Amino acid sequence: MIAAVQAGAAAVLASEYSSVRERWEEISRQLPQLPSQLKGSAEEGLGAGYNLVVVSQAAAPTLENVPEGTTVRLAAPTTTSENSYTWNAIGILRGIDPALEHAAVLFSAHLDHLGIGEPVKGDNIYNGADDDASGTTAVLELARVLGAGPRPRRTVIFALFGSEETGGLGSSYFREHPPIPLKDIAANLEFEMIGRPDPALKPNTVWLSGWKRSNLGPVLASHGAHLAGDPHPDQNFFARSDNYVLAKKGVVAQTVSSFGLHSDYHQPSDDLAHIDFKHMTWAIESLLRPVEWLVNSDFKPKWNKNGKP
Repeated sequence: MIAAVQAGAAAVLASEYSSVRERWEEISRQLPQLPSQLKGSAEEGLGAGYNLVVVSQAAAPTLENVPEGTTVRLAAPTTTSENSYTWNAIGILRGIDPALEHAAVLFSAHLDHLGIGEPVKGDNIYNGADDDASGTTAVLELARVLGAGPRPRRTVIFALFGSEETGGLGSSYFREHPPIPLKDIAANLEFEMIGRPDPALKPNTVWLSGWKRSNLGPVLASHGAHLAGDPHPDQNFFARSDNYVLAKKGVVAQTVSSFGLHSDYHQPSDDLAHIDFKHMTWAIESLLRPVEWLVNSDFKPKWNKNGKP
C-alpha cells in the first residue's frame, strides 16, 4: 500500500482476508471513518490523502479485470462531522546570538497514544510507553539540560504535539500557528520510539529517518551522534511522524528512533514493563553533546537534491 501511495494513488483497493470475512456483516454496517482534519485548514496532516477500501472476494476479480484508466466511483453516506480537541505543550529557550535569530532548532515528540481500545488478553489500555512516552522523555530531558546550562546561541523550541496518532493534528496546528515563522526554524529533530534497541542496528546506535534526504544526520554523526540510516526503508517512517508535516513546508525535519518493528506496536503491551531503560537513557545521553553543539553552531542543515518532500 505504501508503494502505491508513493506512486500517487488516491486509494488502494484490497481484497478481504479471513479475519475480515468473519466480521463482514458487522463491518459492512459501519460507515467509513474519514481522516481527522484541523479545523480551518485545507492542508493535510499525517495519514491523509489516501484511502484503503476492502472489497469482498467476489468483487475483487471483477475489479482486477477493469481496464487501466477506467474511472471507478465509490460512494457512501456520511454523518455530520464531530469536533474534538487536542493540546500541544511548547517551551522556548531564547538564543543570545542575533546572527542566528533566524536559525532556531526544534526538538519534538508526540504526547498522545491510542487511549482505550479493543481489549487484547483482557487489557484495553493502550499505554504508548515506547510510542511515544520515550520520545517525550527525550524532549523533556533535553529541555532540562539545555535550560540548566548557559543560554545557547540559537533559539531552541521544545514541542510535545498532541493527536499525532489521529493524523498529526498537533503538529499541523503548530505548522499553521508557529511561535516563530517556520522559515526561521533551521532544523527539527523529532524523537519517536527510542524505548528499545533496534536489532537491525549494531549496539548503541539509533537511526534517523530520511537519512539521505539531508546533510543533518551525517553532520550530527561527525560531532559524536551514534546515528545511522533507517534500516527499514520499506516502512516509509520519514512520512509517518510529525516531522513530515513540517518537512513538507521546507523545514529540514527528521525523526530519531530505534523502533525495531516489535510486536507491541499499537498494542496494550506497549507498557513500562517492555521499556529498556538502559537503552533509552543511553540514547538520550548520547545525543546531549551533539545537540549542545547544534544549538551553539552556525550550521544550517540543507536538503539534498530531491530530498525535500
